[in-house]
Amino acid sequence: MAGGNLTPRQKMINMMYLVLTAMLALNVSAEVLNAFVLIDIGINKSIGTIREKNIADIGEFANAMLDNPEKVAPWKAKADSVHARTNALYERIHNLKIRLIRASDGQEAPAITNDSIYVELIEGQDNTDVASGIMLGEMNSGEAHKLRNEIDDYKQFLLGLIDPNSSSARSIENVLLLKDPPMTSDGTNRTWEASQFESVPLISAVALLSKQQMDIVNCESEALKFLQNQIDASDFKFSNIDVALIPESKYILKGSEYKAEIFLAAYDPTQRPVFVTPGHTWRSGDKGKIEFKQMASSVGRQSINGNVEFMGPSGKTIIPLRIEYEVAEPNVVVSPTKMNVVYRGIDNPMSISLSGVSLDRLEPKVTNGSITRRGNEFFLRPGSGRTCDVSVILDNNQNMGTLSFRVKDIPTPTAAVFGIATKTVSKNELAVAEGVVAEMKDFDFDLKYKVTSFTVFVTIDGYANEETSRSERFTDKQKQIINRVRSGQRVSFTDIKAQGPDGKEIELSDFSLRLR
Repeated sequence: MAGGNLTPRQKMINMMYLVLTAMLALNVSAEVLNAFVLIDIGINKSIGTIREKNIADIGEFANAMLDNPEKVAPWKAKADSVHARTNALYERIHNLKIRLIRASDGQEAPAITNDSIYVELIEGQDNTDVASGIMLGEMNSGEAHKLRNEIDDYKQFLLGLIDPNSSSARSIENVLLLKDPPMTSDGTNRTWEASQFESVPLISAVALLSKQQMDIVNCESEALKFLQNQIDASDFKFSNIDVALIPESKYILKGSEYKAEIFLAAYDPTQRPVFVTPGHTWRSGDKGKIEFKQMASSVGRQSINGNVEFMGPSGKTIIPLRIEYEVAEPNVVVSPTKMNVVYRGIDNPMSISLSGVSLDRLEPKVTNGSITRRGNEFFLRPGSGRTCDVSVILDNNQNMGTLSFRVKDIPTPTAAVFGIATKTVSKNELAVAEGVVAEMKDFDFDLKYKVTSFTVFVTIDGYANEETSRSERFTDKQKQIINRVRSGQRVSFTDIKAQGPDGKEIELSDFSLRLR
C-alpha cells in the first residue's frame, strides 16, 4: 500500500482497506462489502479535496507569472505538464472503474450517471469474476499489468522533474511503489496484479482503483509543492541590498565619455534594475548590470543624482545614487626620445602617452611615413618629405592632438685616421695607426658606418705616390709610402667609401694630415 506524507484520514482509509481485504479472504458477509462502499466514498471525498488544492496551486503559478514571468515561466511549464499527465492517468483509472461496473451491471448500470460513479448503486458488488477477467486476463494481458506500467511511468516522469534528494521525491517513490507481495508460506509467488484483483469482489476492485487515484493526486500535490518552492528559492535571501558603481575611470578628458557599471551587489539574474535620472532611464542587461554613459562636455567636477529601481520580494524598491567624476582637458604628449627632429632612413624612437589613459587605447597615425610599436615605445620612420605629422587617436575615433616634426637626412660621416684627432701628426703616430674610420660626430643615434676602401696619396721628390686599400685598414704598401714622407709634407686620403647599417655605400670627403 502507499506510504509517504499522508493525512491521518488517508492513513485510516488505507488501514481499513487492508483489514477488509483480509476479511474478504475469509468470505465475510455483505456487511464487509458495504464497508468497502464507505471506504470508496471516503477516498473520493479526500480525492476531491486534494484535487481542489492542486488546481488552486496551478492558479498560484499563473498569478506569479504576472509579477515575474521570466522567473516563473519554466516552473509553470513543468507544473502544467504535471497537471496534464496526472489528469490523463486519473481519467484512465476512472474509465477502468466504469468498464468494470458495466461489465457486471450492463451498459445501463444504475451506478453510472453522466460519467459519474455512485458505488452504493453497484448491483454486482460481490461479483468476483469481473475484476479477474478484465484486470488480469490471460498471460499478463489484463489491464492491471498495463496500469502498473503506466503508474511506474508516471512516477518516473515526476521524479525526472524534481530533485531526487528532496522529501517530495522520497514521498512519491514510496507512495507509487507497487511491489509484488512476499512469498506465501507454501512457497507460492504472487504478483502485485494478482494480489490486488484475483477473485476479489467488484466493490473491492473499484475501491482499490480509487485508492490508486488518490495516490496519484497526492503525488501531483508533492510535485507541485516542490516546483513552487523552486520559484521562491531564487528570491532574495539576504537582509541588506546595496548598489555598486564601478566606473571605467574617474578621470576622463573633455570630449570623451564617462562610463560606469551600476548593479546590485547581491543581484537576482532575473531582476532587471534601472537607473533613473531626470529625463533619462538606463536599463540593465542579462546579469543585472547597468552600463552608464555620459558625454563629458565641460571641464571640472561633475555629479549626477538618480535612483536605482528594482523589484524586491516585497515590491518595488528605490535606492538613491550619486555619481561623481572629474573631467580634464586633454593633454597629449608626443616627444622624440633622442632629439627634436626625426631622421629619414632610420627608426626614430618616440614615447607617446595620454594622461589617465592606458597605452592600449591609443593609436598613433603619421603622415609621410610609418610608425610601429615595440613594447611601450614607438618607432617613427619618415618618408621623403621635409615634415611629417603624428596624430594620437583615442579608442579608434577621437583625435587627441597632432604634432609636426622636421625630417632631416642622416648626416654624412666624417672620415679620420683611427686614433688621430688633429690635422698635424707626428710620423710615429701615423706609423702606428691602423686605418681609416667613419665617425658620426655629435649624432645621438647609435649609428655606425664602416669604411670599405680608401686611397693614400703622397707627393715625394716631385713624384705622385698613391695606393688603395679595399678595407678600413692600411695595406703594407700604404705604410711603406707613409714611412717615406718627410716632416712638413702632407698625406692625403681620397676616394673614401663607407657602408651604413642599411647596406648602402656612400662616399666620404677627402682629408689630409701634415707631418710635424
